[in-house]
Parts: sequence; C-alpha cells; structure tokens
Amino acid sequence: MVNLSRPTDAVAFPKLTAADMALLKPLATECVLENGETIFRAGDPDVDLFVVESGEVEILNPADGNVIVTHGPGQFSGDIDLLTRRPVLVTGVARGRTQLLRISGARLREVLNKLPHFAEIMLLAIQERRRLLAEMGVFGLKVVGPGKCRDTMLVREFLYKNFVPFVWYDSASGKGQQLMDAWGSPQKSPVIEFMDGRRLTNPGLREIAQNAGVWRHCPPGPVDLAIIGAGPAGMAAAVYAASEGVSTVVLDSVGPGGQAGASSKIENFMGFPSGLSGTELATRSTLQMLKFGARMVAPVVVEKIESHSESEHRHVLHLDCGTQLHCRTVLIATGVRWRKLEAEGADRFESAGIHYACTSVESVLYDMLDVAVVGGGNSAGQAAVFLADCCRTRTVHLLVRSQLGPAMSEYLVDRIRGTANIAVHEGAEIDRVDGERRLESVRLKSGAILHLSAVFVFIGAEPGGAWMPDAILRDRLGYILTGVDAIQSGQWPLQDREPCPLETTVPGILAAGDIRSGSTKRVGFAVGDGSLAVTCVHKLTSIRV
Repeated sequence: MVNLSRPTDAVAFPKLTAADMALLKPLATECVLENGETIFRAGDPDVDLFVVESGEVEILNPADGNVIVTHGPGQFSGDIDLLTRRPVLVTGVARGRTQLLRISGARLREVLNKLPHFAEIMLLAIQERRRLLAEMGVFGLKVVGPGKCRDTMLVREFLYKNFVPFVWYDSASGKGQQLMDAWGSPQKSPVIEFMDGRRLTNPGLREIAQNAGVWRHCPPGPVDLAIIGAGPAGMAAAVYAASEGVSTVVLDSVGPGGQAGASSKIENFMGFPSGLSGTELATRSTLQMLKFGARMVAPVVVEKIESHSESEHRHVLHLDCGTQLHCRTVLIATGVRWRKLEAEGADRFESAGIHYACTSVESVLYDMLDVAVVGGGNSAGQAAVFLADCCRTRTVHLLVRSQLGPAMSEYLVDRIRGTANIAVHEGAEIDRVDGERRLESVRLKSGAILHLSAVFVFIGAEPGGAWMPDAILRDRLGYILTGVDAIQSGQWPLQDREPCPLETTVPGILAAGDIRSGSTKRVGFAVGDGSLAVTCVHKLTSIRV
C-alpha cells in the first residue's frame, strides 16, 4: 500500500507553525482521544476539521485498513470534502494519547475568512490530497461497464466533473469480468459499487448523486441570486456574489466546469503561466465559491421560469427535482454546446468513438491508438496538443475545414506546427464514419480515408435553453440579447430605467458568458462577464428591479 506522507509532500501535508496554532486555538474546541479510538469513519457525512496538538492521527484505507498517511503535531486531517460536506473517504484513528483541536463544519467558513494564511495552506493541501488519492487508483466507487458505451461515459463524466473518486474497469477486461461475476452477472451496465458495498445498475445521474453524497436538495429560497450554469461565467459570478454577502445558489445539469471543463489545458488564462486544465479551474472555482458560502446543486434541470412583478423575489425557477426556487435575480450562464458532427454514421458512434470533450476520461480509452480532432479553434488546438503529448507514438489528425490559424491563438498554431505526431489536414471535412462494433476509419469529402479509433469534435457552438420563456429575446442564432441590444429590440418593457449591461428583455434576469449575444467565446471573457453580472445584481437589488 502506498503511503502518501513523504518529505516532499509539503503542500499536501504541511506543518502549521506555533503562531498558526495559537490563532486557531480560540476558534476550536479541544478534545483528547486514547490510543485506538476512532475520530471519524469512512462514509461519515459533515466531518469536522481536526488539528493535531500532540500524539498522532493515522488515516486508514477503509478497504484494507492499511495506513495511508500519519498526521503528527501541527498537521490536520481532511481533503476537499471539508468544504463540499460530502461523506469522508477514509477513517481517522488516534495513535497514542492524542490531543486535537476540533473545528466544526459549521465554523469552518468563519475560520477560513478570519485566518487567511491558514486558509491558503488548507485550500492548497486539500486539493493536492484529493489529487494524490485519485492517482492511487484504489479509492472511491467501482464502475464497471464497456468503455465505448454512452451510459458508461455519462457516469464517468458525471463522477469526474463532481470530484467523486472512482475506479473504472472495462467490462471486457479480466478485472471487469471478475467483478461482474462476483456481482451475479447483471444483464445491464454500467454497474456502480459504493464504498459501503451497495450497488446500482445503470442508474440515472440523480440516483448516483444521492448515493455518492453529491446531491444537496435545493431549498425553495428565497435567495438573492440563482445562477443557471456552472461554467466559468456562472462560477465567477458565484464567487464574487457570495464573497460580497449575496445569498447565491448555482444550478447545473451535470456539475461544475461547463464547456471549459472539457478542455485538457488552458494556457492563455491570466495568472496561470504554465496553464491549467478545465477540471483544475472547476475544482478551484468550486472550493472558492463554497468557502464564501454559495451553494451548488447538481444534477438539476430548470424546466421553466415564472416572473411575478408584484413580489420582491419575483422569479420562480421550476426544477426537475420538484423544487420551486424563489429568487430576486437570475443569471443565465448555460453556455453553449458543441455542434454535432454531420457525417454519415456519426450518430452511431457518439460516446463510443466520437466525443465532444477531451479530458482523461475520454483519452484513456484510446491509449496508443491514432485519433482525429475536428475544428479550427482553441479547444480543438488544445485537444490536439494534449492527445499528441500523452502518447508520442500515435498520430493525431487535426482536421480543419478552412485554414489553420485565423480562429486559433498563435501560440497553439506554433505548437501544433512544431509537434511531429500531429498531422494537419486543411480544407478537410469528414463525410462518413465507418466501423463494425467500434469506430475504425473516417472518409473525408476529398475521398481520402483515415484509419483511426476516435474523433474529438470541436466545430463551433450552439446555444441551448429551450426552457427559457419567449419573453427573453434572442438574436437570429439563438444567443440572448442584453443591455443595449435589449433596448434596440423594442421589447424592453420598462419606461423608468434602462437595462443593466447584462440584463435581458425580462427585468431581473441576466445573461453572461457564451450564451450572451455578442460575447467573446473565451474563458477569460466569460469570467469577466460573470464578475460584471454581480455589479448588475447589486444595482438591481438597490432599485428592487
């Protein structure tokens, strides 16, 4: 069993100074445990933060009882579930007579806000600990199902986006077959086994969320701000709003990240010179949002919005979980979805060879195999570089309908041109996708045939939001009109004021990020849009929309 506590793990397992401990002590309660006493057990919800004053705390793998790490004086327990408030993954046991400082979950936000130095240490540590646990590949849920199967892919994507540790076994592999036999050879898949031994067969996302501790029932409110969509615009708005005392809830149909969450690496986002993945951005944004008191509910779908001008909390969101959420202001930040590949046979291989995201969830299925990326924008470029880097022996075919360059950042173009195992095909479009039980080749409109195992598609975007009322006007492409465009539409209903820059043709309902007409489709711009939305919220609150 791997022990994570190594001298080089100063970020994951820091030791607090005497000054740090002195500042924590007035905010904590002291407790003493004897040797062998259990502090918390795997599966316990809402676990408190424990800081060791004397003695030791052993963190055990519940599957085999082996020690993962030992916390000594000045060290503390916990990972990101301290903030998400989900069931803890591991068990903590006192070794020797152990004296602890105990900070309740209810006071944790207070502590983080009062002690910024400790907050910085803790937030970095809990992220790194979760990363190390995931790398071990032995923690969390077991998922067994065919790799190139839509249902299995959806489950893996959901768990990945919601930071739920899991180990996936292809049902055709030896280990996958062994597990399925032990589980009575269920006729459907995927099958998910939770840490307490419970199993679900081909469940819906809500059922997975409820059993994995992800689901948080959405209260009816009222809240100051309801954000629909947990991409960069929505998460930025949640961070800024919650930090300024605005009661905030974020709703998403899958989990945090949005379209940016499908990016393998974002290198042109300010403040991260070495780049960061869409998942890293989503994780940091979520922890920051939770630190300030915003709430996240996923998976949940908004079915319709009703607005009542006579009520202070005038907007009511009807959610598919049955809740009617009353809110003063609504921010629509649902982003866009990639257009489907229009080629003969493409539908048959969706999530089974054709993908509209490129993260480790998808790429692991095609290790050592040739693949194609379709698109000429930054997302396509990032995917091509990622796929080429993670397997130097494969060829990555980058298919661009026109020329490589005009729609892509120059640094990505230069990197692609300089990567030996990326083959650029300009003026190329896929005409047909072929294969028997799996994708085997594509035929281009030029007649050329490429033998490959997967196609990653990033060919432009389409706005969603069929649930939105007709009163929210859109442009001819389906993007939401806001601000000046809302006035010029002739459908702005108020005479006593103009709309805020991000306000739609329905007073009190805002739009930000890619879904907004005229926005620049970049992560940094979406974050700026989300920040501006909070300024609009304050203005609307002051005039009570």
